[in-house]
Amino acid sequence: MKLAGKPTAVVAGSAVHPARRLALCIVAFALVLAGAACGSSSPSGSGTGSLKVVTGLSHKYAGQTITMLLPPWAAIPKAELAKFTKLTGIKVNLQSLAFDDIHNKIGTAEAAGVAPADITEVDWTWTGQFGASRWYTNLHSLLPHSLIDSSFVAPDFQYHGQQVAMPYNSDMRGSIINMKYFREAGITAPPTTWAQLLADAKKIKARGIVQYPIAADFSDIESTTFFWYMLMRSAGGNLLTSNGQPAFTSPSSPGYQALTFLQELYKGGLVPPGAVTWDNNAADNALAGGTVAILLAESPAAVPGFQTPSQSKVAKDDITFIPSPGSNGHATGSFALPEGMGIPIQSKHKQAAAMFIEWWHQLPQLLYGYLNPALGDLPPAQSAISYLASHNKLADGATILHLLPYATPMFQGGTPPWYPALSTDVSTMIQSVMEGHETVKAGLNSLAGQIHVLSSSGA
Repeated sequence: MKLAGKPTAVVAGSAVHPARRLALCIVAFALVLAGAACGSSSPSGSGTGSLKVVTGLSHKYAGQTITMLLPPWAAIPKAELAKFTKLTGIKVNLQSLAFDDIHNKIGTAEAAGVAPADITEVDWTWTGQFGASRWYTNLHSLLPHSLIDSSFVAPDFQYHGQQVAMPYNSDMRGSIINMKYFREAGITAPPTTWAQLLADAKKIKARGIVQYPIAADFSDIESTTFFWYMLMRSAGGNLLTSNGQPAFTSPSSPGYQALTFLQELYKGGLVPPGAVTWDNNAADNALAGGTVAILLAESPAAVPGFQTPSQSKVAKDDITFIPSPGSNGHATGSFALPEGMGIPIQSKHKQAAAMFIEWWHQLPQLLYGYLNPALGDLPPAQSAISYLASHNKLADGATILHLLPYATPMFQGGTPPWYPALSTDVSTMIQSVMEGHETVKAGLNSLAGQIHVLSSSGA
């Protein structure tokens, strides 16, 4: 999940793109555990049985009406949906709901044995939950393997052999910088290492160009986790080992080093002190308002907003999306945060829904999803990315193409069912460390303990 969705730059106090925050309440997690315990263990529980793979568009399901439940930033315009209806005879009724509301509605409906819609939003962080609950149809039973294999982020939606959803966008993290401030400090190239980032920020601050050069979230919100994860990746690490154990408690581990570095930036006065209470949009606001030089972790989809005069005070040509600086000089600090379309197991129109998903993943629709300003979805297929790049339609295309190989799932083997329950613990721990309420060591050891508790819960 891109916590701030497809983040778009904002000027002070005005959110152009709604921020997203995963619903992490205990009740919702309990519903998932109940679903996992009570879900069907038969083939139908994973969406197999008599279903047949849908290949190509046809009028085979003409006359059916499918319902879709997607967040506002994925609300496909009616004129585009009408094209699908003309090709297939299948009508589409799309409902747009807030991100958290979708998650809650899915949990409530599926636990009650009712389909929330024929196609719903499935965030990458929900994959383990929904896979364990067996609430979603295994798309291997409905979509051609070639279509699934064409998406480089499809593995993010796999859980124990199930393809829980098909990604409709891709996302990654890098850094966005205002090169004007770097040039004013006599710096001619973006930083590629943590050491260079630290030195450049200190130089920009010392020259009085901006008081706090680096924007980063350190409050108890989901987006805070991404700053740590990105730097952890840029040091060659992951949150968990291949065996699902905490990989960050040793002082020599990338996770430990990444949190220590973040603390150094904050306590060194390079990040605004108010970052420990910022909301999801505040870091974007700081860069768009020209009060910082570096937005440490952000999506490339945010770049056009920062380059739009009505949304940003920063000059278009000064904004650059770069690979996040790495601890060893290799900028590999990215990871995938895609969103997908899934078909609930209770849907009465599974094959008509699958036909829509197949249609939406054809090249013309993927290009439309990126180029339409109301959507702005970075395509999840290499073919679409390559087309955009070759036609000079991919903003900061060279950096995006460089980062694609590193935009891999955050969790090997799929997102754990208990991850959403952990996410708040991660952000709260980071905030506590930044404020000095606990040491890096104590915070990470406590987090590791929480992972052991959750992972042994049977989810």
